[in-house]
Amino acid sequence: MIFKVEKRKKRVNGVLKQSRCFYLRYRIGDMPSDKWVSLGVTDKGVAHSEAKKFILEKEREFAGLALPRKQVESRNIPVTKLLDEFIEEMKARRRDPKYIAVTDARVSKVVKDARWRTLGDVTADSFLAWRRANGHLVAKTRNDYLASTSGFLEWLVKLDRLPSNPLGKIGKVEEKGDEKRKRRAFTPDEFKRLCAVSGPRTLVYLTAAYTGLRRNELAELQWGDVQKTERGMQLSLRAAVTKNRLASSLPVHPQLAAEIALIRPSAPRAIDKVFPRLPRIERFRLDLKAASIPYEDELGRFADFHALRYTFATFLTVSQAGQRVTQELMRHSDPELTAGLYTDAAQLPLRDAVENLPWLGGYTQIGAQISAKTSHTVSQAGAKTTSPSKTKPAHNMRVSRSLSLPDRQGQMVAGVGFEPTTFRL
Repeated sequence: MIFKVEKRKKRVNGVLKQSRCFYLRYRIGDMPSDKWVSLGVTDKGVAHSEAKKFILEKEREFAGLALPRKQVESRNIPVTKLLDEFIEEMKARRRDPKYIAVTDARVSKVVKDARWRTLGDVTADSFLAWRRANGHLVAKTRNDYLASTSGFLEWLVKLDRLPSNPLGKIGKVEEKGDEKRKRRAFTPDEFKRLCAVSGPRTLVYLTAAYTGLRRNELAELQWGDVQKTERGMQLSLRAAVTKNRLASSLPVHPQLAAEIALIRPSAPRAIDKVFPRLPRIERFRLDLKAASIPYEDELGRFADFHALRYTFATFLTVSQAGQRVTQELMRHSDPELTAGLYTDAAQLPLRDAVENLPWLGGYTQIGAQISAKTSHTVSQAGAKTTSPSKTKPAHNMRVSRSLSLPDRQGQMVAGVGFEPTTFRL
């Protein structure tokens, strides 16, 4: 064990400065490094007195005879008050306001429904009971509640207000087959019809389908984000507007770039919106109706605005863009999300892929029929030939020889009209 009372030294702008108050530097058991705790006093004698109290408390905790002071204090604080502190901390860290609001709503609902008044009420069993009672929610929503609540509890663990996360070992609900809304991609014909009836809204739909931008990203797209490069136009997406909070650049299709250039003002400000107004959802559904496109198909899949992002991924796949290229353009961290969810398998050229395979067999039905008529087995090794005396056993001469003797009367007919082609898989 290491305990030492001293003032901390810190280099600020190249100058070594000493703290005003005394600190206790300590290490207990198998701690990987020393920890510092402020004693909050400037008198060295008082600092040593406070350090002794802290050391005694830590030794009791290390021996399992007492809970840490913060945990003891936090057990009597209402969970709602701790949640308020958590929300204020996220605001101080400048997290996205929408994310903060959603997290607050989710955790508050669990706290209220599960009747968590203090941290002593927070248990894995109580959360599992809440999840079973809310089985009507889709799997993804229940997993989102688990993630938000667990994040709040992990924050308390980091502050030493909880010894461990009670929900840390609870697994997620299987989401496959339980999606709230299944979407599909637009077919090329459907998308053409949609653009034909949409008037001034067409450019919005084109941009969504040829860039994969989400609706909120389209709404936040500024002229400062539209840049020209040597190879053409690109969109430089700011980290503040993307879903994963990472800046990225997207190339723009040449024809789409030409359409965007037509609506560009003569001298736009960098902060001016490219699309000041986006079509409302109701307007989008009216455009679908005018184009004779069902909003929900017979399989229960929806063609909503976000389906335009599915369309982008599917068009890329059908055009034989590589999997890694499609994933990068979609800005996904998980390739399974790109290939499994956003690519509409119903539009993949499956038959073309099979028919384009080179035929390597040589065996044909015609040959099989001829062989059947002469009552000879194709691979009959012991078949007799017309000249048995001329037959010689095959010796290993370092060449590949067939172990089946040919039947001259029932000889296989080679396929007519089939030529080997380059394997294109």
